[in-house]
Amino acid sequence: MPAPTPEYVEFTHPSGHLVARVVVPSIGQAEASAVRDQVMAAIQSTRKGRCFVLDLTQVSLMSSVGLGTCVDLRNNAEKAGLRPAVYGMNRHLGDLFRLMRVDRLFTILKTPHELDEFVGS
Repeated sequence: MPAPTPEYVEFTHPSGHLVARVVVPSIGQAEASAVRDQVMAAIQSTRKGRCFVLDLTQVSLMSSVGLGTCVDLRNNAEKAGLRPAVYGMNRHLGDLFRLMRVDRLFTILKTPHELDEFVGS
């Protein structure tokens, strides 16, 4: 019997929106696939017209593969009718998103207040 896949993402649904909190400290090649699979399953089961927030508060490092996964999740969220945002990036991740111009693809939420306003809590 295969070992169960570890959970890399925790989900909450404030006001019916989807918040996906990545709970591993880095997203490299090994983690990116599992994060993508777990978040995609949640995106597919979320109603249209809502928001998708990728919460990176617990992530300190991200490889180019992890960054590509974020873009892929954003694109799939939009296709599903969800407004994408990223929350809780540290300075390193913020610099990476700006350097690679990925910050233009998401609404960037920096504070808990901005997150609450975005999801309408």
